[in-house]
Amino acid sequence: MKIFRKLRLLFLLLSVFFSAQTDELPIMAFHSFTPQTSNLMNFKKFKEAGFNINHTIFRTNDQVQNALNLAQKVGIKMIIYSDELLVDTENTVKKFRNHPALFAYFLADEPSPKDFESLQRLIEKVKKLDSKHPIYINLHPNYAPSTYLGNLSYNVYVDKFLKTVNVEILSFDNYPLADNKILSTWYDNLEIIRNNSQKNSKPFWAFANTTIFNNYRQPTLGGLKLQQFSNLLYGAKGLQYFTYITMDDEYWKKHNFGYAIVHNNGKPTPTYSLVKNLNQQIKNLSWIFTKSKVDSVFHIGDTIPVGTKRLNFLPNKFKVFKTFGRNALVSFQSIGTQKFIIIQNKDVFKTMPFNYQAQLGVYVIDNKTGKRKTITTNANISSIPPGDILIFAYK
Repeated sequence: MKIFRKLRLLFLLLSVFFSAQTDELPIMAFHSFTPQTSNLMNFKKFKEAGFNINHTIFRTNDQVQNALNLAQKVGIKMIIYSDELLVDTENTVKKFRNHPALFAYFLADEPSPKDFESLQRLIEKVKKLDSKHPIYINLHPNYAPSTYLGNLSYNVYVDKFLKTVNVEILSFDNYPLADNKILSTWYDNLEIIRNNSQKNSKPFWAFANTTIFNNYRQPTLGGLKLQQFSNLLYGAKGLQYFTYITMDDEYWKKHNFGYAIVHNNGKPTPTYSLVKNLNQQIKNLSWIFTKSKVDSVFHIGDTIPVGTKRLNFLPNKFKVFKTFGRNALVSFQSIGTQKFIIIQNKDVFKTMPFNYQAQLGVYVIDNKTGKRKTITTNANISSIPPGDILIFAYK
């Protein structure tokens, strides 16, 4: 029992640390800039879209230095990488460890289990020089080929990583909307990540896809909301987007990547305004999601995703709680004695009617402003937009 209390305390301290770094929920974009687009105007535009952490793979320390200086000017942080970080670790860490815009060091993306021990040795090398800043490593999704996971089950892959590699953040990518349909294994991925996050007292970060490639279509507001609010309802303490800039080197062209949040010259695509609006909505609600603990998560529908649990009971404080047969996600969260019941419409195109009747003392948190709204104890029918949420609260 004492060990559990210590782990819980560590998790809370880590959550406070990451929120204190930005005073808000971390919102990061993967592949934010190129050396050519790293200028003050583009960094300001990045911040205006609601991002507070920039992740860019630069090749040289000079490029990193320029980006960190720009980040400091506009008031955002950076997860840094340069080739020199790997080949000249000591001098690179010493060069940047005291920069005000530094958030973390990026060491690997989607590592194989055979790389875990060498990554841990690199982390130890970095930590001897800078124990203050976190290490960022992003894991495979559960649909990665088994050979990428070392022929391990996904749960064992994540568990082995956390036992071997001492990171402060558990990050993974999963792009769940292929042809605008939810991948059948996405929520199982979230279940596994959430369970390992809680077991190891490591806050987790999750992604939404914002670029076109293969069978991933142009993002819609409903699709973006579905991804990021599902992440938050499972307990994510940081949100990420793949990608911010439209990558245009030979690799990305060969694999037909295109049309991200901004064009390859930094000018916004139509997705920019969608992301900006969503990030503002999330920021208005971040007072809940940065501090809350996810107590349980359930699904509603004729069939529910593999690896998840069906909501087969009437939530406390409710006399009616119906989705008219539509698919929904329900998250039970708490901040001390404050309880939250959050329901999400899992359709990316259609509004979901929701019939409820709550007891006295239940109120709604406006999902756009984050402010409290009173409701009656009469039966009500609300309309939840595609991918969006309805938040109830009580003590």
